[in-house]
Amino acid sequence: MEGCVLPENLIFEVLSRLPVKTIARCKCVCKKWRDLVSDTYFVHLHLSRSPPCLMFHLYLPIVNPILELVEVEHEADYHRLTVNHVKTLNLHLCAFNARYRIIQVGSVNGLICLCHTFDATYVINPVLEEYMILPQPPRLRNITLLGHGFGVSMAGEYKVIRILGRSISQLPIEVSVEIQVYTLGTDQWRSLGPTPFNIRHPGEVGGVFVNSHVYWVIYGQIFDFDLDSETFELIPSPLGEPGYDTESKQMLGVLKGSCLSLFSWTSLGFTVWVMKGESWYKAIAMNEENMDPVLKSLEWKPVYLIDGSDGTSILIFWPQGTESLEAYCLDTNKILDLNLPGNFWTVMHTYRPSFVKLQDFGSERVHSLYGNDTAFVKDRYKSSLMFERM
Repeated sequence: MEGCVLPENLIFEVLSRLPVKTIARCKCVCKKWRDLVSDTYFVHLHLSRSPPCLMFHLYLPIVNPILELVEVEHEADYHRLTVNHVKTLNLHLCAFNARYRIIQVGSVNGLICLCHTFDATYVINPVLEEYMILPQPPRLRNITLLGHGFGVSMAGEYKVIRILGRSISQLPIEVSVEIQVYTLGTDQWRSLGPTPFNIRHPGEVGGVFVNSHVYWVIYGQIFDFDLDSETFELIPSPLGEPGYDTESKQMLGVLKGSCLSLFSWTSLGFTVWVMKGESWYKAIAMNEENMDPVLKSLEWKPVYLIDGSDGTSILIFWPQGTESLEAYCLDTNKILDLNLPGNFWTVMHTYRPSFVKLQDFGSERVHSLYGNDTAFVKDRYKSSLMFERM
């Protein structure tokens, strides 16, 4: 009826609860709705309600540019994880044409940070299909890249971190640690200089973002970069943890909503530690006798930790010699049905779809993810062949 117009706050409430694909279609209804979806209040409201997803990348020594975004639901009564496809990014079709090995740096508030072999770094919003390329970091002699991180400070500044190593000995390979930081919107990398830490060269290590901090575990030691104070510190490991040796291994994750977690395992069992405040507590411990037979050897590789239903914790892992991922409920000691492809090189992060606009950062130039080529538009939603066989 003429004159019957819904109040904006009610439209915000309705739209913010819809699936992201539906919201994207709503933007095409009229200019008014497009402007509402772009409104800062709506962007924050939607983000607060956006369900967490997983993004995973079957990265290989040769290029494999498919990045999958999926929703995962834990159906505890049926001992399974139900997977719903959200979006596929074929990075080979993207305008920046990532032809080299892609590395997932991380994801925060719907923004995904990627880099490739030759150090070009990208920040992408797959929902808005836009991206920006960060400037090349300064070239330093006798420096190797040890790891990346991506997060947002309490002040709302989005930052990319590079951990660098300067060689100080060859056998074993030992390096001194230096830090570079890029704050979105500044158009420049900053060097924070050397840290007081010398470590063995671990190869490239991914960081875990939790509450304005990014963490890395390197040879059993846990390092913390505070995104507000921009300090890099070694934090205490859980009491009783053996640290690094040839038998024990560790992986960081996020459990219990927003708590840093440490998954530590050997052939004799595993332990899950969760940090509350500045202290660790042992959440789960499983010895070899009680483990599922699939996990009684080291012929599997942990990929990611996620929260399940009813306060449970779930490990996603890759069984050696297969082309698929499996899931294991750490609390109930049950293998869960999971229909996802995977391999030794699979990398996974949490992703939360959002309408955060890259233009809001102001400094870097923003590009359309698929350009104007009709071939890009035609193929942009195609999933990988492996995913379509599921």
